[in-house]
Amino acid sequence: MIRSTDFVGWFVGLILGLSASVSVAEKPADSSIYGDVERFAEGDALQGAKLYKRYCRGCHGEDGRGGAHTFMPHIENLTKKGYIEFLPDSYLYTAIADGGEAIGKSSYMPAWKSKLSDREVKDIIAHIRAMPTF
Repeated sequence: MIRSTDFVGWFVGLILGLSASVSVAEKPADSSIYGDVERFAEGDALQGAKLYKRYCRGCHGEDGRGGAHTFMPHIENLTKKGYIEFLPDSYLYTAIADGGEAIGKSSYMPAWKSKLSDREVKDIIAHIRAMPTF
């Protein structure tokens, strides 16, 4: 069952992706099914894993699945199959750098641009892309 918030997030991501002018990486071989979803050329998933552990794991969980109902608001699954693959990297970049409000999500998601460099945000995105989807 698709919730309206999932569709809105996907639609906003699609619009941001179409209007963004950023460098795009070659997509992995299996990503052809995702069409022209934007991917950054930069990003080191191994370095991103270290940064994710420090800055993201506390809310989003070790595996990105969130779902800790002890935390309010409930954290969404970063590895939701059929959702995360269709979000452009610029959408994830905005969410991380500028916080949840910047993409119409919860204001509890902080803006990390004062703590993380451009490269570090892209490293975290590379790590998220490397995580298995569920």
